[in-house]
Amino acid sequence: MGSENFRIEKQDGIARCTMKGPNMNSLSNVMLPALMEGMRSVLDDDEVRVIVLRGDEGNFCTGADLTTMGDKMDPAMLCAGMRAMGDFVYEIHEGPKPVIAEVDGWAVGGGFGLAMAADITYATERARFFLSWTKLSILPDFGSAYFLTRRVGLSIAKELALTAAIIDADEALRIGLINRVVPHEEISDAVMKLAGKLARRTPNVLATTKRWLNTGHQVDLQTFLDLEAYSQALAVVTPEHDEAIKEFFSKRSGSKE
Repeated sequence: MGSENFRIEKQDGIARCTMKGPNMNSLSNVMLPALMEGMRSVLDDDEVRVIVLRGDEGNFCTGADLTTMGDKMDPAMLCAGMRAMGDFVYEIHEGPKPVIAEVDGWAVGGGFGLAMAADITYATERARFFLSWTKLSILPDFGSAYFLTRRVGLSIAKELALTAAIIDADEALRIGLINRVVPHEEISDAVMKLAGKLARRTPNVLATTKRWLNTGHQVDLQTFLDLEAYSQALAVVTPEHDEAIKEFFSKRSGSKE
């Protein structure tokens, strides 16, 4: 499924999406539309519960196609394109489905932003995160500055973004940029195992939990606790909750025998 530049494999509620294109999967005029169309198709697919986003040929994504930049850029067209990309990034981060980024090799510029927009980011020991914008005399895009500060804190984010840093996998893990480092031979299995675990959870519960985690820091504690009370009262009367409780006690009873 998908297209030549964006392959979609669906299995057991998981959509495994792979970017495939020239220049280490750069966001070219071909790749970017394929990425946006493909991701939106799985975001809208009721059979999909979890989305895995990855790159082909040993790299994640190297961001903008530099051959189309410089004096070739039209500011008005770029602004319109940036707004469309912003809407797309918002759908990934704020949408109801968990998104896992599987990063091998380079994640550069907008590719870095994609990896950060995901809910969980696994990387191989070969991963390199390049915050390239100031080196090119442009500004962070794909929500990168927003996500970076929330992952690593303001002071570290400033240092990394202003210096156009290249961050290896171990350093990315140490500062909280990513969730886990996995050997490149094992990362696909590890990511699919995680995706499978999430896919077995109740979709509405995953969606609400993701929403709470995304917005909890934006409201005062009393507002958040009130929201919890109302939402939890609805969650406990669902058939999924009843089945989960029965399964829990069934397994506990079985373990005693």
